[in-house]
Amino acid sequence: MERLKRNPATLGLILGGAIVVASTFFAWLVVEGRGGDERVVAINTVEGQTILFLGLFASVCGLLVMISLGKGKYVWVTLGLLAAGAAAAAALWGLVDADGFAVWFADVEALSARAAIGLFIGLGGGVLAVLGALFSYRFTPPVAD
Repeated sequence: MERLKRNPATLGLILGGAIVVASTFFAWLVVEGRGGDERVVAINTVEGQTILFLGLFASVCGLLVMISLGKGKYVWVTLGLLAAGAAAAAALWGLVDADGFAVWFADVEALSARAAIGLFIGLGGGVLAVLGALFSYRFTPPVAD
């Protein structure tokens, strides 16, 4: 607990990664095709599973930042930042270009696609994790207990 007090921003990286993981169990897209609407749950796609592992990796990196001593924390912060940034970028792409994202994300023929709640949750978690990682750089590394 003492280490968390030395670097409270790490909690943002841990929680943000966990939120990204949770978002993959929700629908990220609603795809309108010839057969009607189809909700695409992220965990059911290969790309969604990749995003799940990115969120999980970001959370693990946050835990490793918390327990690491000395300058080793910067390696874990950087890796967590990259994982969280990739997850946030994927969610942002889905919001900006839902049709293009649907072609990459889900193997469906879409007439049009729109964002669903999971995409917003994933973006929020990714942004929280990125901010947590960025603010983690600010705190000095803990000294050996």
